Amino acid sequence: MKKQMIVISTFATILMTAWSAQAQQAGLSDYYLAPVEAEIQANNHANSKAGAVAGTWLTQSGNLEVEIGQCGQALCGKVSRVLETSAAPAMGKTIMEGFTPVQTAQSTQSTTWSGKIFNRADGQTYDCQMRMLSSGELEVTPYKDSPENGRSQVWTRVSNTVTAQK
Repeated sequence: MKKQMIVISTFATILMTAWSAQAQQAGLSDYYLAPVEAEIQANNHANSKAGAVAGTWLTQSGNLEVEIGQCGQALCGKVSRVLETSAAPAMGKTIMEGFTPVQTAQSTQSTTWSGKIFNRADGQTYDCQMRMLSSGELEVTPYKDSPENGRSQVWTRVSNTVTAQK
């Protein structure tokens, strides 16, 4: 899926370049083209950020490995390895769904993703944010009401290898 997104994004960039040249020849200003170019750049950036988050992660508790990858237009995470079986069965279960980039007023180049996460210890699904840390680790913050009410965990990368999620 990631390769398809790169191909589509590259194709869109080529079309945009050709369209821009034709528009300039027709006397249209770059003013009309800027929003389209900005959208292409934002999509390219989101895809590259998804690539940074994609891979297999060891949870902070050390009891699961979760493989995060593209699921349609969003990211999801599926349990790829159970290291401790004290809680509900989890192997193969999708525990993270619908993670999309969070857009802020300051920037459309966000490194924060928002979605839902299932907690197998209490059987509840929570809103969640995740973001890459400069250390290359993944901060995962499940919460109720707002991210400020959540407790962050730091997950460690196991590998960058990702298989198809859905």
